[in-house]
Amino acid sequence: MLEKSQVYAVHMATLEVLEHVGVNVKSVKGLKLLDEAGADVDFKRQIARIPSHLVEEALSKTPKRFTFFARRPEYHVKMEGERVHFSLGGLPTNIIDLDGKRRPALMKDAENVVRLMDALENVSLVDGGVYPTDIPDQVNHAYQFLARVENMEKTGVSCLVQGVTVARDLLALASIVQGGIEELKRRPFIYGHVNPVSPLTHDKLQTEGFLEFAKHGLPLGFSPEVQGGATGPATLAGILVQQNAEILSGITMAQLAAESRRRSPVIYGTVSSIFDMKTGVYVLGTAECGLINVASAQIARYYGLPTRGTAGVTDSKTLDAQLYEAGVTLLMAALGGINFILNAAGAMEPGVMALSYAKMVIDNDLIGMVTRILEGIEVTDETLAVDVIGKVGPGGYFLTQKHTREFFRKEFYFPALSDRTSYESWMKRGGKELGQVALERARQLLKEHQPQPLEKEVRLELRRMVKKIERRELKGGRP
Repeated sequence: MLEKSQVYAVHMATLEVLEHVGVNVKSVKGLKLLDEAGADVDFKRQIARIPSHLVEEALSKTPKRFTFFARRPEYHVKMEGERVHFSLGGLPTNIIDLDGKRRPALMKDAENVVRLMDALENVSLVDGGVYPTDIPDQVNHAYQFLARVENMEKTGVSCLVQGVTVARDLLALASIVQGGIEELKRRPFIYGHVNPVSPLTHDKLQTEGFLEFAKHGLPLGFSPEVQGGATGPATLAGILVQQNAEILSGITMAQLAAESRRRSPVIYGTVSSIFDMKTGVYVLGTAECGLINVASAQIARYYGLPTRGTAGVTDSKTLDAQLYEAGVTLLMAALGGINFILNAAGAMEPGVMALSYAKMVIDNDLIGMVTRILEGIEVTDETLAVDVIGKVGPGGYFLTQKHTREFFRKEFYFPALSDRTSYESWMKRGGKELGQVALERARQLLKEHQPQPLEKEVRLELRRMVKKIERRELKGGRP
């Protein structure tokens, strides 16, 4: 998407913005770290201008790869190179439920969405789900965490680090699962998720939360959500520069807070797209979002960092032909080599305001097709098939050949939902549309799939900790 010279131009423009424009850091802790390291800090205006040598030093100290560890080794996820993994995403407050009705998401949905994700063979990471509206905001972080770890065997749990207390709560809960903070550091399955506030702002709660994760050397992800034309430039190159400045300033603070013996790996992320000037809405199912994903992956590789993109979203409100948006953006992100594709399953509506059970199942098939495309075409003596072509000869038939039996399952991808029968056969089976078939499949998977439970003592300790957090928050409030 970008020439090497263009990637370098984005990098140099970013350093210019950081050094001369600066970033707004609303945390005194963050400002002090930058000030002590030699940045030009105006504490009154909360503006930090960061010299390029501090940025370069932070990047040089940032690990270039890491692994998310799961309970079962086959579910470990390596964040490196151009490995592509697919994830849930977002935390919408609305769900399109198992009856196809849109309503506020509940705690039961938070549990079911994760369990359905765990059952979908093409989805490998658990970043997001839904925000249960029947749980008080003060303790939502704890109950969301519980919903995830009790209903999955997979990995990659995002932690929205809204302040020191929330960050410490999540670290304590994760340490229970992993057998202590040191084991969590050694085998992380979580990461601190940060959305800088565009343009060029790090808010107090997120900053102090990610600094807490950085102190322990745990993975972080910085994913700006620049809205082109509204909270960022209308030019895509300008969006790349601004989001890069937001990411690199975050990395700089994180590595200044980290201990030298254990540095936080960082996922270079993007949720950037355009502000639709016709509707006044931020939209993600766009060609521009696809372009930003691919270009962001190139910039991240320039720094040697793993990447996280946003793709697979439709801005549609229902499961109609507008789902093409999900296919276009998902394929672009995957071909661009994004390591961690957020919103790949279930995301709907502008700004991901809803998650759909049916779309999760549809997207699982879509991800399977994209994964098959990434595998490409294997060319060997066997796959060139000269011998079998000669054996069958002109006018023959390959269906009965051993070569066909050996290779068709490996070479062909078979979606679970797509109907490839004739019109007459389809009508005989009820003429069901894709949305109806997907809902039936989602219900079936939720009925059948039960992840291996956590050990009894771990479950009890987690629930005790969640209740402790709840008592603190609802009676006295956090310190």
